[in-house]
Amino acid sequence: MTDKRLLVFTILARTLSFSETARQTGISQPAVSKHIAALEAEIGAALFVRYGRTVALTEKGLALKQISERILEGYAQIENIKE
Repeated sequence: MTDKRLLVFTILARTLSFSETARQTGISQPAVSKHIAALEAEIGAALFVRYGRTVALTEKGLALKQISERILEGYAQIENIKE
């Protein structure tokens, strides 16, 4: 159980690299960008500031990172109780 967009966001927030996020998730860099764009549209705010090939978290991105890490930990706990 997981939310793919939230997983992609969290990995990107940790690595600050679209290519590394693509590698870790097994999806293409354009797919990573689409997941992030969809999440930003849903939230209604930029989550990252893009500087050429690098990114940094915005204030809202940092807040979402903290929340998303807790949510993903909850998903992991759910997986642990499945038979």
